[in-house]
Amino acid sequence: MRIGLLRHFPVDQKFPAGWRTAADLQAWRERYDMAEGLVGEFDLGGVAWRACISSDLPRACMTAKAVFQGEVEETALLREPQFAPFQTGNLRLPVWVWQWLLRLSWMTGHSSQRACRDEFRGRILAVADRLNALDRDTLVVAHAGIMAFLSVELRRRGYVGPKFRIAKHATVYIYEKNGGASATGPGAVERVRQDAESHK
Repeated sequence: MRIGLLRHFPVDQKFPAGWRTAADLQAWRERYDMAEGLVGEFDLGGVAWRACISSDLPRACMTAKAVFQGEVEETALLREPQFAPFQTGNLRLPVWVWQWLLRLSWMTGHSSQRACRDEFRGRILAVADRLNALDRDTLVVAHAGIMAFLSVELRRRGYVGPKFRIAKHATVYIYEKNGGASATGPGAVERVRQDAESHK
């Protein structure tokens, strides 16, 4: 049984730059979450996927329906992590500083983000439990952040598959148990098998 993680198509919402308030970034996040993807080429790894589970956000749903010919199960469990807004009023900081502060708060379990972090971790485990109980090749259409954490959890549970930091859009990352090979697309089977051997 194989699990394929696929990031949605790109979205026409450029990441903000310059000096911004926390409210500016929250507004951008809301616009991004409501945006649909830009349909283009995709790579399903040459697998005839038998089932598909997708995040319920528009960019993921439209991707799933474009690449999978069948019924798509939509779930909020596959959404990106939520972040509590910083109560900083009109304070403006460079976007990279906000990113650094958020990562630090997340990693250290700061009280401002602890509930969001724990809720996200719970969703990762719930999705992994669900996928682990399946008996057919399943395509999972989601987002870069949750895909990174979910891939780690699947490998922790004995699946063989690629490591990555930021997933490419519309390119599948395949995970398989019982010593099977894994690939990120056609022709990559042997490369991933060798990579898995090198990390034992």
